[in-house]
Amino acid sequence: MRKTVLKWLGLFACLGIGAVVAYVAQRQPSLDRNWDEDVRVLASVASNSPRAVILEGVRNWRYSRSEVINQAYLEQVYHPDQIVDIWMYEQALGMAGLIAHTFVVFEFADISGPQRFLGLSVETRREVGEEYSLMGGVMREFEITHIWATETDLVTRRVEYLDYPLTRYRLKIPSEYRTEIFRKFVDETHALASVPGWYNTLSDNCTSSLVEYVNDAEPGAIPLHYSYVLTGRMNEYLDSLGYLDSQSALSITREYLASHDLR
Repeated sequence: MRKTVLKWLGLFACLGIGAVVAYVAQRQPSLDRNWDEDVRVLASVASNSPRAVILEGVRNWRYSRSEVINQAYLEQVYHPDQIVDIWMYEQALGMAGLIAHTFVVFEFADISGPQRFLGLSVETRREVGEEYSLMGGVMREFEITHIWATETDLVTRRVEYLDYPLTRYRLKIPSEYRTEIFRKFVDETHALASVPGWYNTLSDNCTSSLVEYVNDAEPGAIPLHYSYVLTGRMNEYLDSLGYLDSQSALSITREYLASHDLR
């Protein structure tokens, strides 16, 4: 009798899992939803020539500790061959530091002007009222989006407005790959502007997506590792591979911003 009950329970469990998988698989991403304001505007590529990239919808918001002060967007010209450094920011989110949000900042030469620090944050494109969750990220609850923004926007939003401390690292990327990595990001941004995709906590999250673009530029540069999912350990993994300057680590908090310029 007990074996029969267990058999039926196992069958129902399998059917339930199958139904969930089928439901998730049939969902289709969209460009047309009631998006939350910070992800409402999609960055787009107005021009992508061998020497210059023109990005539209580069977010350049300003924040206080209590509100968004300004919601400006920029159209900027960037010259990929003028990238002099790439920086990684890490925002600890939980699970004793095992989970983090990461984003990168491209530093262009001084001749690029006042907006020479350009950031890319791969994020969930949430609808109004939605909140991020690890499980929701597995169940196709969120589209994926590229937030191109000034470094000041990305940092002050998290530190000053949301009160999340950040850690900044310089990435040791050979100069011949910086341009290619940037162009891979730009190409994916262009694709997402017309063909939406899903964010996935396990396979297409903020960190694994960035790693994928790096590996597209230099195949096998960052081998598969558990930090693709436990993203709070990516800094340690990159350090072990020789891609991270651990001596450059800088903790950026509200107190730091109150007494220092960002750069």
